[in-house]
Amino acid sequence: MMRRFAPAVFMLASLSAASETRVDTLVYPAGTRYADEYKVPVVSGIDERAADKINLAIQHEILGIVPGHFATPIFPEDERNSGTTSADFTVVRADAQIVSLDIGREFMGAYPSYGRTAMSFDVHDGNPIAASDIFTPAGLKKAQSTIDKRLVAAIRKIIAHPDPGRIDPKNGDAADDLATQRDAYNDCIENIREHDWNTTFQLGDELSVKEGCGFPHVIQALDDVGEVEWKVSYASLAPDLTDYGRCLLVDRRSDCKRDHPTPAVGVWRGTLGKTAISLIGNQDGLVYLYDRYGEAIVLKASTVTPGHWVIVRTNGEGPVIETFDLKADPEGGFIGTWTQPGKPALPVRLH
Repeated sequence: MMRRFAPAVFMLASLSAASETRVDTLVYPAGTRYADEYKVPVVSGIDERAADKINLAIQHEILGIVPGHFATPIFPEDERNSGTTSADFTVVRADAQIVSLDIGREFMGAYPSYGRTAMSFDVHDGNPIAASDIFTPAGLKKAQSTIDKRLVAAIRKIIAHPDPGRIDPKNGDAADDLATQRDAYNDCIENIREHDWNTTFQLGDELSVKEGCGFPHVIQALDDVGEVEWKVSYASLAPDLTDYGRCLLVDRRSDCKRDHPTPAVGVWRGTLGKTAISLIGNQDGLVYLYDRYGEAIVLKASTVTPGHWVIVRTNGEGPVIETFDLKADPEGGFIGTWTQPGKPALPVRLH
């Protein structure tokens, strides 16, 4: 059962009359069980459309919902044994250009685990900032190589000089532990290019990138390297940044334009006919949601030409069952039509 709560219910923990970028903690309805265990950031004080897009990206990622639309109960008891079981966050930066957050979550699966995700947003348009937005292809390759080399060096140092506790003759498992650790580190080096920058880079006063091997829970205690971190000033990165990256990070302007925006990447809100919908696209794929229900529907960009996108929903490997035919709107965002076999076409507008 879905329930729409009045906006007043979701007031921020603190408000300011001044117009400034704020990050507060979402306040749930009184009596919400487990509310203290799910601390979720809410952005305000900026353009309302931009804030809506940022909060959608955050709340859909952490809670799997569209802001203001929750199931009843919000945190069902029978779902506490899987998925996200708690959340917290740290504000890295929140100003007229950027909101950058460090979000931590506990997960329950076969084993309990904990992970952190970095999320950064352009305050001007409300869209997430990906590494490919700010770095040129060559610059991203160069930066990736820099952090990779630091992690590999740390791994080789540990392999060459193991923790004394791991070679203690009194430890009967020492030989097996060292062999397991070495195999895991070698596998990490072999697959290091699969590291996902979009979940680990933070845009604070300088660029910060963290990288680690992410050992499985069962052998996590054998990871003596943990994460390595690379911090670097934006000015020193200027030659490796896109025009958008330099505008946002070096010049610190609030009117920076991304190159070639696409509905398949970022957060877009609007209408299908008269119904409110949202599209969310990132490195993991593309989904759309009817805001009233919040359930993610997987899409695929089947045709992409400059200024024109055909995005479809299929039934597995079967035929196309929904089609979005979109073009860039001169006023910003995208316009077009939605079609489904046997139904009349409906207009689509996204911003």
